[in-house]
Amino acid sequence: MKKIFAIALAVVMVLSIASVASAFTWSKPAEQNAETFASRYQIDVVKLVNQTGIIGTNSMIADDNATAVNNAPVYFYIKLTVSGASATNPDAIQQNAKVDINFTSLESVASSSTVVPLPASQTINISGLTNGSYFCNITTGTSNWFEPLTNAAMDNSVFANAVIEARCLDTDTAKVSAKVYSDRPFTNTFNAGAYDVWVDETNNKVYFYTANSRGAGTEQIAQFVLNGDGLVTDVIEGPKGSPSAIVKLYQWLNNGDADSIEAAIDNDEMYMTDDNLRAAFGFSYSQSDSATWKANSTPIILDPTVSIPKTGDNASVIGFAMIMVAVVAAAVAVRKVNA
Repeated sequence: MKKIFAIALAVVMVLSIASVASAFTWSKPAEQNAETFASRYQIDVVKLVNQTGIIGTNSMIADDNATAVNNAPVYFYIKLTVSGASATNPDAIQQNAKVDINFTSLESVASSSTVVPLPASQTINISGLTNGSYFCNITTGTSNWFEPLTNAAMDNSVFANAVIEARCLDTDTAKVSAKVYSDRPFTNTFNAGAYDVWVDETNNKVYFYTANSRGAGTEQIAQFVLNGDGLVTDVIEGPKGSPSAIVKLYQWLNNGDADSIEAAIDNDEMYMTDDNLRAAFGFSYSQSDSATWKANSTPIILDPTVSIPKTGDNASVIGFAMIMVAVVAAAVAVRKVNA
């Protein structure tokens, strides 16, 4: 079979445009440029400190340097900004948009029976969100974790709904991380240029068909057999396949360079991971942010009624205590010498 491929490859390469446009690109997942995605979806995790003002008032101030004390509360909010969304004609990126939130060493501060404990992780479908600013609200349960902040001035009564209070557990580090992302789903056959593609994740295979056949078995050109890591272990010719058709497929997969595909398969170097497939045929975009608190194991004294002796106020007391310590130490030393 490989000899037939080699002969067909030579013929096709002579008759086709000999364009080796770039190096072999299927060896590892390719990174996507998410600049356009970031202009549509932005997520931020902002640390806050509770600042006391006039008697009976307090305010939340953003502070990236806020620290934490074990078993004491920390404050933060998670903000999602959506731009370019369509309520009537959402594109594929919007249809597959999601948010992942992860909490590390934090538990909810239950101020009422409606507060939902902070889960280790949470995935939220945001495909239905229209343009606007949204804040994570943990008091409404998993069905509606993001709610619009309708008051642009962020008055205390409204902004308070966005502020999350959590308790730092007995740990060195507490963390909140959030990611907004959209990945092309591989659940159905989709068109990609001159081919229809089906990624069979259950059986670790990738099928290529003639364009617009939507996966008809008789239109199958080839199937790539993968191992669990996405490595291509075999290429099987389909009903519509032939050595020349597969060589053309290789050319299409690698900017005209079929030789690299052939060599990579022979040398066990070609990978069709989800990331590679999305980079080639679809999309995989994300934007993330996080907040980390370094927690102190020793509580800080916050009670204003507890005073620490100052040198000027208690100089005589401290001085007398130091003299007594010195006298006792000296007496012990003399006793040991006499013994």
